[in-house]
Amino acid sequence: MGTPAPWSVLLLAVLVGLCTSPVAQGKPNFIVILADDLGWGDLGANWAETKETPHLDELAAEGTRFVDFHSAASTCSPSRASLLTGRLGVRNGVTHNFAISSVGGLPLNETTLAEVLRAAGYSTAAIGKWHLGHHGHHHPIFRGFDYYFGIPYSHDMGCTDTPGYNVPPCPPCPQHGAATSPTNKDCYTDVALPLFENLTIIQQPVDLSSLVEQYMEAAARFIQQARDSSRPFFLYLALAHMHVPLQIAPPPDRGIYGAALREMDALVGHVKHLADSCGKGSTLLWFTGDNGPWMQKCELAGRLGPLLGAWQRAQGGSPAKQTTWEGGHRVPALAYWPGHVPAKRSSHAMLSTLDVFPTLVALAGATLPPNRRFDGMDVSPVLFGLSDVGHKRHSGVGPPSPALPACLGPGGDPPDGG
Repeated sequence: MGTPAPWSVLLLAVLVGLCTSPVAQGKPNFIVILADDLGWGDLGANWAETKETPHLDELAAEGTRFVDFHSAASTCSPSRASLLTGRLGVRNGVTHNFAISSVGGLPLNETTLAEVLRAAGYSTAAIGKWHLGHHGHHHPIFRGFDYYFGIPYSHDMGCTDTPGYNVPPCPPCPQHGAATSPTNKDCYTDVALPLFENLTIIQQPVDLSSLVEQYMEAAARFIQQARDSSRPFFLYLALAHMHVPLQIAPPPDRGIYGAALREMDALVGHVKHLADSCGKGSTLLWFTGDNGPWMQKCELAGRLGPLLGAWQRAQGGSPAKQTTWEGGHRVPALAYWPGHVPAKRSSHAMLSTLDVFPTLVALAGATLPPNRRFDGMDVSPVLFGLSDVGHKRHSGVGPPSPALPACLGPGGDPPDGG
């Protein structure tokens, strides 16, 4: 399984000691983990060539793996908006990524999953990347979350003193009084990346090397507080991985992307242990991704697995993020809930991140908001292994989406990926 970081061993020991209060009766806890730009082939359970995900592979072995699971959009803000509303972008109004300069966000007349669950008695938290508006009432604290700890958008959408890896590479934040002209349009030097706790900026610029540890500590605090209050909880954990690798020191036996993937895998493993130590079988953990890999990042991009078709091999171009090719929206997905979700099972039902909203609402014994159309459905029978029927398949019509450049090396000019 690999050697865990020293901080994680200490943290897990503390968590096991903390989780002693009885589980809130009657309603399950929910943890939704959303990876960023993760390829379908980035899980060893999906693609045998991948060796860096032992904890996720264990999660798949102890739960159910969905092999035909799709994000609602092939880019960041729209896919996240759809997960939290159960509605496609054409209904919820989010069809493009929000920028640092954006003053809007997820429309305020949209009801989020957190709002529904909080009304049903849940403690709610968002930890990680938000990217659905960072001004005024678009902030997650005003969108149904009792607690927020994270960054308002992608971790490369703002400078840091120790920037992570990127293609092309970005410089650190300029010193006071220095020129702020970026070397390329994807390097943000005017605004240092902030880290929020609720409405307060607690660090700016963010220390990317400690972000994983800070996320784990925030998750532990929230879950313990929820348990102390005897309330069920909903934790939405939106990872920085794998957008572009954080500031890490890759071991000599594997590359930068592989090291970052292993770091993400270890984080998911600790979240699983945290859920188990607080009452095995009391928490549904649902892991998936927001869209496919960002192929323009070359060696820093994820793995498509088998989703690289003959057209791309013949014509070139990207079949992944920002396209409607299958690699752009078919994402890894795992569900783990001992005693409820069957272990060692692979489901071929065609499911979507749109289904998370109505499914969790049903499992919580709550009701969907009235007078609006939902594009997802309650897939509890598929989760429980009682069915393997998901959404209906329809034949595509019209030409394929334009292919983006497959890879842009140093000096290239890839578009903002969000």
